[in-house]
Amino acid sequence: MAMTHPDGPDPRWRGSKPGAGRPLLFALLLVAAALGMLALLVVGPSMALPLAIAAAGALMGLVGVAWVVAGPRL
Repeated sequence: MAMTHPDGPDPRWRGSKPGAGRPLLFALLLVAAALGMLALLVVGPSMALPLAIAAAGALMGLVGVAWVVAGPRL
């Protein structure tokens, strides 16, 4: 049976990415962006083209903010 050296690394440390970021907020922002895109697909044909383009850009910005909020975890 192999034994670990007493000066070795802590066996509980797994070497994963740091526990930073906010996964719940990330998921909520992505859900909000998905629902907004669904609403844009339904309402978009009756909207003015510049307004629809601005709404799509805002939703893409929301996805970008979600990735920034996720931090190094993702």
